[in-house]
Amino acid sequence: MGNKKISVTGIGNAIVDMIAGVSEEFLDQFRLNKGSMRLIGEEEAAYIHSKITVKKTISGGSVANTIAGLAVLNNKVAFIGKVRDDSLGEVFESELKKLQIVYTTKKAGSDFPPTARCIVLTTPDAQRTLNTCIGVAGMLMPEDIDEKLIKNSKIIYIEGYLFYQDTAYNAVKKAVNDALKYKTGIALTLSDTFCAEMHREKFFDLIHLKTDILFANEDEIKALFKAKTFKEAVNLCSYLNTICALTRGSQGSVIVSGKEIVEIEAEKVAIIDSTGAGDMYAAGFLNGYLKKKDLHECAKMGNIVAADIVQQYGARAEKDLIELLSSKGL
Repeated sequence: MGNKKISVTGIGNAIVDMIAGVSEEFLDQFRLNKGSMRLIGEEEAAYIHSKITVKKTISGGSVANTIAGLAVLNNKVAFIGKVRDDSLGEVFESELKKLQIVYTTKKAGSDFPPTARCIVLTTPDAQRTLNTCIGVAGMLMPEDIDEKLIKNSKIIYIEGYLFYQDTAYNAVKKAVNDALKYKTGIALTLSDTFCAEMHREKFFDLIHLKTDILFANEDEIKALFKAKTFKEAVNLCSYLNTICALTRGSQGSVIVSGKEIVEIEAEKVAIIDSTGAGDMYAAGFLNGYLKKKDLHECAKMGNIVAADIVQQYGARAEKDLIELLSSKGL
C-alpha cells in the first residue's frame, strides 16, 4: 500500500435517507416487498413521504455509510458521488465535511435531477424496506472520477448499486482502470439481492479482473452464484482469488479466503433498525484490514460496529467506535 495518504476512497450513490417506522400493513398497502430495495420516481416518493412521519433525515448511501464509519474510526478517507446544488445536496456534503471526509465531486446544476433520497421504512421486526429516488446520483460520470484521489488511496470501495445505470457503470470502469494503474486495492459490495442477480456478469467480470475484498450478505452471495444453500455459496467462494466477507445477521459472519474459512458469532443486542448494518460491518472489517489484523479480528470488528448501529435509527454512528472496539479488546 506504500505511502498512499488516503486509506479508502468510496465510490457510490450519494443519497439522503429519510427514516420512518411503519407497520406490516403499511407495506401491504403499498405492495412493498419487505427487506428489498426498489427505485421509484419523484411522484411516488412524494406520495409515500406524505403518508409517513420521518424520524430522522441523515446522509446515506451504502458505501458513503461505510466511509463515514471509517472516518469515525479515525481513518483518512474520501468519497466520490454525485449530488445536485440543492438543499439535500448541501445536507449530504456538509455531513461529509463534518467528518473530515475528502469530497471533491463537482455538484450538478439545476438542469439535472435532484439529489437522491431514500425513504427507509422500518417495521417492528427491525427490517428495512428501501424506496430510492435515485435522482442525479446515478449520473456519476467517468469525468467525476478523481484519478489523483485513486492514485493516493490504498483501497477503493465500489458500490454495486452503481451498476444499474450505464453512465455510472462507465465511471466504475474508469475507477477500476485507475486503481489497476496505481496498484490501489479494490473492494466491492454486491449491495442487494436483485442487484446481484441482475448484474451477475458485471460482478464476475470485476471479481475475476481484480477484487481484493468482496462484501455480501447470505442472500446476495447465494444469488450471485445461483446457489441453493449458503454452504454451497461458501464452497464456490473458496475458488475465487478474493477475500469474501459474508454477513448472516444474527448468525454472525463468515470469511472465506481460499481454503481458509473463519466463522464469527454475532454480538447479542436488541435490534431497533437494521439500516446500515452491512455498511458498518464493512467499515469495521476494512478498519481491521488496514491495520493488518488477521481475518478473525477484522470480522470481529465488523460484527461489533454493525451490532452498535442496529441499536439506533439511521446508518451513521452516534457512539465513539474507537472506544467501543477498545472496550472489546480490539
